[in-house]
Amino acid sequence: MLINTFPDFIERWDGSAASWMEYIQRHPELFEKIKWDYERYKMDWREYLKLLTKRSTDELKLAYETLLKVLPEVERKIRARFDIKDYNIVIYVGLENGAGWVTEFMGKPSILFGLEAIAELKWYDRLEGLIAHEFGHLVHWLLRGEDIEKLEDEGMMWLYTEGFAQRIEDIVAGRPWEVESEGWFEWCEENEKLLKEEFLRRVKKGEALNPFFGSWYQLFGKQFLGYYLGYRFILSLEERLQLKEIAKLEKERIKEEILRFLES
Repeated sequence: MLINTFPDFIERWDGSAASWMEYIQRHPELFEKIKWDYERYKMDWREYLKLLTKRSTDELKLAYETLLKVLPEVERKIRARFDIKDYNIVIYVGLENGAGWVTEFMGKPSILFGLEAIAELKWYDRLEGLIAHEFGHLVHWLLRGEDIEKLEDEGMMWLYTEGFAQRIEDIVAGRPWEVESEGWFEWCEENEKLLKEEFLRRVKKGEALNPFFGSWYQLFGKQFLGYYLGYRFILSLEERLQLKEIAKLEKERIKEEILRFLES
């Protein structure tokens, strides 16, 4: 089911935090998700209300119109390959929680598309990749029959979950991925050993893995390096397993496979 809150947002939006609060309070479950997403990282969501002033209405409308234009064809391609059903797609304006995000919403696995984050990243021409990536997470969730977010409570599992979604994006939309900048993929290929070593070091030391994945971070002067590494991890598994088998691997087996990959 498509849950489109943007018309409700536009009706109330005057560029102020107060108008956003009026809008979001009409969608209490969505509001709780936005707050929870900050609170789980020990952040106060109220401090991020100022992000709203960065966005013009024209930018948000462009993100919205482009999303609605691209979404149906990507969904068709996904459903032609995977038998998926009983999910939601939610369009909203949040506090830059993410351009795309798969979580439980209204009792079902759901894709949440944050228009303000799409506008911030200026991914208007890369929405096919973003949508395919988020559908990759959704497919993974539905094939496993398990909340993917709970798997990610253990940081090293991001390599598995994000890698799976990146592989689906690559199959459906091809390259360049939405996270790529010029020369990025080639740099990752040349420095794959370095990336494996640093990821493994952080796992063993219990250090944060966010710099490999978060849009607010850089590592070795680059962003989003975990998506490349996760993609390579899934490719390595595909030498022995089908994608649907990979999606259903037991957690302990996944951790063993991650360590084997990083040490190779």
